[in-house]
Amino acid sequence: MTGPARRARVHPQLAIGAVLVGLVVVTALVSLVWTPYDPEHAGAERLLPPGAEHWLGTDRFGRDVLSQVMAGAQVTLLVGLVAVGIAAVVGVPLGVLAGMRGGRLGALLMRGSDILLAFPGLLLAIVLGAVYGAGTVTAMVALGIGSIPAFARVARGGTLQVVRSDYVLAARAANRGELAIAARHVLPNIGGMVMVQCSVNFATAVLAEAGLSFLGLGTPPPTPSWGRMLQESQQFLGVADHLAIVPGVAIAVAVLGFNLLGDGLRDVFDPRLSAVAPQARAVEPNPVVEPDTLVEPVETPQPPGDPQQPAALDIHDLTVRTNSGRPLLSHVSLRVGPGERVGLIGESGSGKTMTALAALGLLPDGVAATGQVRLAGVPGNLLDRGEQAMARLRGEALSMVFQEPMTALNPLMRVGRQVAEAMTLHGTTSRTATRRAAELLAEVGLPGGAARRYPHELSGGQRQRVGLAMALANDPAVLVADEPTTALDVTVQRQVLDLMVRLVEDRGAGLLFITHDLAVVSQVCERVVVLLEGVVVEEGPVAEVFAHPRHEYTKRLLAASALEPRLPAAPRETREPLIRVADVTRTYPSRGEVVHALRGVSLEVQEGQRFGIVGESGSGKSTLLRIVAGLDRPTSGHVTSAGVRIGADGVSTGSTSGAGAPGLGDLRAALQVVFQDPYSSLDPRMTVGDIVAEPLLNPANVRAGGPRTALARRDAVREMLDAVGLPLDATERYPHQFSGGQRQRIAIARALVCRPRILVADEPVSALDVSVRRQVLDLLARLADEHALTLLLVSHDLGVVRHVCDHVAVMRDGLIVEQGPTDQVYDTPHHEYTRRLRDATPLLLF
Repeated sequence: MTGPARRARVHPQLAIGAVLVGLVVVTALVSLVWTPYDPEHAGAERLLPPGAEHWLGTDRFGRDVLSQVMAGAQVTLLVGLVAVGIAAVVGVPLGVLAGMRGGRLGALLMRGSDILLAFPGLLLAIVLGAVYGAGTVTAMVALGIGSIPAFARVARGGTLQVVRSDYVLAARAANRGELAIAARHVLPNIGGMVMVQCSVNFATAVLAEAGLSFLGLGTPPPTPSWGRMLQESQQFLGVADHLAIVPGVAIAVAVLGFNLLGDGLRDVFDPRLSAVAPQARAVEPNPVVEPDTLVEPVETPQPPGDPQQPAALDIHDLTVRTNSGRPLLSHVSLRVGPGERVGLIGESGSGKTMTALAALGLLPDGVAATGQVRLAGVPGNLLDRGEQAMARLRGEALSMVFQEPMTALNPLMRVGRQVAEAMTLHGTTSRTATRRAAELLAEVGLPGGAARRYPHELSGGQRQRVGLAMALANDPAVLVADEPTTALDVTVQRQVLDLMVRLVEDRGAGLLFITHDLAVVSQVCERVVVLLEGVVVEEGPVAEVFAHPRHEYTKRLLAASALEPRLPAAPRETREPLIRVADVTRTYPSRGEVVHALRGVSLEVQEGQRFGIVGESGSGKSTLLRIVAGLDRPTSGHVTSAGVRIGADGVSTGSTSGAGAPGLGDLRAALQVVFQDPYSSLDPRMTVGDIVAEPLLNPANVRAGGPRTALARRDAVREMLDAVGLPLDATERYPHQFSGGQRQRIAIARALVCRPRILVADEPVSALDVSVRRQVLDLLARLADEHALTLLLVSHDLGVVRHVCDHVAVMRDGLIVEQGPTDQVYDTPHHEYTRRLRDATPLLLF
């Protein structure tokens, strides 16, 4: 047994919910053919307490309470199912339509929902009861209509999140229509929300029916109803309490059961929450050496320094294990001296961040640390300290700069207040902290007035400067920086690194710099510690380790970090360009102003060319890519891609096929996109086989003789997965069961399965480790040659473009400031901005 059915058996919420709901359902079904007594007619003494003859007693008319509860279950299920069915069948499509279409139609649909929401459900039941007569049907319809806005709002909110995701953008790029996107991507991904809403509304309907019956607007007598039983019991409280307790417990069981069932179904049908199928170990294909031989450390020289002098941070024999006993770190030892800069390197999953979190006492639930962590001037082992004691040290003696500043900063607090708070928590007065915060923000290079801004009003580099100011506010003895520049442009990265080094030097603080980028370590750190699978395999001075690595893993990292330039391409026969961008501008309204994303951009890409577009964030690279791919339109000018012209006035070509616009289908059949984040570009609820096969579901994408049957599509998917170096069993697994590099290979396989002429890659390696980055870049280059692809590669790293592309255009502020052969632009740049990009690109120094 596999899939949801198997997961359901071990899910406690689902199991308990199913038992409770099953009890209600069985009771209702049994009551159709048998009850101990006639539930509608009296036949016994009135107000009998529970006893041997009448297990739950009798009511004021002498009717058996157990028989009434059993028969009342029919009304409960009927009211709940019909009310929820009406609300879901009407509300969910309205919400999905409003979320996908947006604009005036979406606003009109939601305003109508708001009007219905403002109309009280009880008043609606009274109106319908006056017109059609009070009864069960009237109550069901009233409750169903009254719940439509709730379903519409939930569906619209979920749809807005889904349609903004990269995997929906990828589906559009794969030539899928809006109806197919709604069916394959939107509804499955909002299904969990809808399930929970169904369970909540079922419970609400049961309680509402009880309330309506209590008021005489629900089920008419003598038909049994749990709500009517409650209504009739009110005058006998204190005399015959069982009349209220029995239906009250029945309602509670039904409500609790459906709530647990909804939560359980939501979790069971989300493959990311599966607790049964073990996550496949994420290992990149074709390793240089076997993993079992990698984790044996080599003998390394002891770090310099007087062993009698205490280190600023001394980690010795640190081991971190999960509650199940699986080791995450094994006997890790490292030392950071006062004023020393130590790099901790390794690929994702090696245990770098876990080491830092253990030192700061921030380990997540479910793991425990043993060993020793000592801090200069602080007695004892930090691992033995409680949370309150560690809280007094964090931010004062030991601080951390986190990888993603947007998530590390409070979005609802001005940045100046956040920096000041780091000081007031450790005893600084509010006035002094405010003044010092302004000084710190100026010291890290932020403009005047930055203290009054919110995080979203700052760029990524500025937000990271705020995080650095917070970490250094109390002059800590040790600063831990966890991948602080991974998401930054190369020029901003250079600025942040220089600033960090200067500030720690000025304060004499020790720096533990965590990264997977060896080039950054070679320029920032004095010593390096190499971590693999939770084991320190090599350490020593940076120059010595990088020049003469002893461990095979270190050698592999160094080899992957060195991106050699691509050899100059052979001269091509001059022909009509496959992609032509002619004086394209693109503007967006923002807060009453006009933002110029592109300003008269022109370029040409020849068939078979590897063309790179490089520039910092905000330069217009991704906007240009979206227009070239037909995912956006220019404000003026036009783009011609694979014979399809895209202008401000629409799309045109010689044919009129495709997704809703003349010629757009032709373009998307010829051009496919690989997005920056491989995780967000893959639908988490679809298997890899379904993801890769999706472009083939549109017949317009399939070339003559291509796969048109389910069997042929399956063979094509397997062939493409093999081409990108993934095992055949990957088709039955989900994206979360793969590493970052493997997920990017899946995205590449999806883009190439329909044999496009053009492949557009938007920052495809910016979030990957150096070895994985090298593998993906080499894979793109190889596939471009094997499939005669025209490759358009977008990056902020000139070194990456230099490794893959033979032609490059440099963009800044929506303009192309320089373009030409890659070797020429890199070696002899004419524009000052190109020179800055080249000089800011970190290079291995050894």
